[in-house]
Amino acid sequence: MPNKSNELCCDHGGKRNGCGRKPGVKTQPIRLPAWLLEQLIKEGDPRQLIIDACLSRFPSICNEGLDNND
Repeated sequence: MPNKSNELCCDHGGKRNGCGRKPGVKTQPIRLPAWLLEQLIKEGDPRQLIIDACLSRFPSICNEGLDNND
């Protein structure tokens, strides 16, 4: 029985709009210290902040992912 709070997201079977990963996007779990994650959340979307920080520090990696849908 689905949880009422996330029923639309986690109902088993069928299409789930706005949930999960996009097809073809490769991910790897990375654990961050709780204090760092809390600070990132205060600033905005942690995932996007991490991506932005990586691209600003290593601009050459921006061109490496153009063909692989990541």
